[in-house]
Amino acid sequence: MRSKSLFCSLMMVFLIVGGSTSVKAQALIRMSKYYVDSQNGNDEHSGKSQKLAWKSLAKVNAQTLVAGDKVFFKRGGKWEGQLLPKGSGMEGKPIVISAYGKGDLPAIAANGKFKDAVLLKNISYISLEYLDISNLDTAVKVQKTGPTGVRILSENIGTIRNIRLSNLYVHDVNGDNKKGSNEGNGIFWDCQGPKPSNIENLLIENCKVVKVDRNGIRGNGTFGFRNNWFPNKNLIIRGCTLEDIGGDGIVVKAFDGSLVEHNKLFHIRTRAKDNAVGIWPHSSDNTIIQYNEVAYTKNLDWSNDGQSFDIDGNCNNTIIQNNYSHDNDGGFMLVISDAINAKSRMTTNSIIRNNLSINDGNKRKRLFNFALVTDDTRISGNVFYNSGLDSVKMELIDIEHGVPKNVVFEDNIFEYAGLSQGIFNKSAKQYGALSWTGNVFKGNVIGKEKLLNVKEGAPIKKKNLKEFPWNFIKVLKIENVL
Repeated sequence: MRSKSLFCSLMMVFLIVGGSTSVKAQALIRMSKYYVDSQNGNDEHSGKSQKLAWKSLAKVNAQTLVAGDKVFFKRGGKWEGQLLPKGSGMEGKPIVISAYGKGDLPAIAANGKFKDAVLLKNISYISLEYLDISNLDTAVKVQKTGPTGVRILSENIGTIRNIRLSNLYVHDVNGDNKKGSNEGNGIFWDCQGPKPSNIENLLIENCKVVKVDRNGIRGNGTFGFRNNWFPNKNLIIRGCTLEDIGGDGIVVKAFDGSLVEHNKLFHIRTRAKDNAVGIWPHSSDNTIIQYNEVAYTKNLDWSNDGQSFDIDGNCNNTIIQNNYSHDNDGGFMLVISDAINAKSRMTTNSIIRNNLSINDGNKRKRLFNFALVTDDTRISGNVFYNSGLDSVKMELIDIEHGVPKNVVFEDNIFEYAGLSQGIFNKSAKQYGALSWTGNVFKGNVIGKEKLLNVKEGAPIKKKNLKEFPWNFIKVLKIENVL
């Protein structure tokens, strides 16, 4: 019931092009189409036809756009500098920035001369699409300014809303891979004061983010802590591909109501030496993460993290379901609380169900990690399989820095084949928080006798591939797993 209501509430808010305005209001708005051509344009022109196209980003930035305006950059064109549009759309009449013509996506390259290649500051009802965006400073190994490809900034304004990023290619941002203010980002949302400010209705879809240090898609909510709670609301990240990300892949930060689905993340945490995970929420409520594929997240130095998924500190009502996770060095799942105080609540009410995990955790040698004290985590209907290509002894449930409360494992399959071993090697006190019902352990699973709170019941039936959310049997060529 909870997942259904969350999903319905998310679907209701993402109508970035829709609604209606009064006839009188529409009559007062004179919408324009502007064209920008880096080769044959001229800033002395009107910009209102392809033959009279503007030339520069400066000309676009100087124009205050109104609701319904459209700006088209010519495909094959290249611009060095920053795109900083001004003006907002309105319901049913967003400002649209897009491409025209044939050929490669129009390319905007900040080249380290601007912190943000594209900055959407205090703008509502805007759609940004079909652009090639980069911020690579070849003169330095690492930019120390916190460079981004696209930044959405709500600063001292209250609420900005209805922002859509689609079909963008964001790449080559050489920021700092160390956690802190100088991190680089592909796509980043940011909220600053002193007036409490946030973002409502942010849609990021069908974007490709490649070779970014440190973060692929993430954000910041200055007002995302419980003692100053003014979270962003209603986020969808859908159909995106992230590859070769130095640190974290997708981080849902300071949002109430998020849906992260049908994304593909490959080779995450490729250069960072500190904590980083494929997909995770932090300081967020009512998050659904589903139908994503996360693979090859790195952890070669026996450090923390490197998992495909994480339910992090100060989170409530998180659902991670129907995902395909494989070959992630650090494991499948981290569930953790921050320090629990007035700013940060205990992580609670987490559901992890119907996921398929293949060969996760072989480098860090753990599958699950519970850290500090969390409450009410239900793990059901998942399949965890290791093909045993290496002689790995894998701690199935690693518990550290505190004992979690009310963890239920129900109707899962754990199978360790070949040379691999799945082990239960923690203390009775640590295992005391775990309850087990209807799970199946196959192959080389050692230490099951240490488990407490094991409820008798008929084991689950062998899963039918047609019923499972992922049908990868042709790729995996694994028999008798599902």
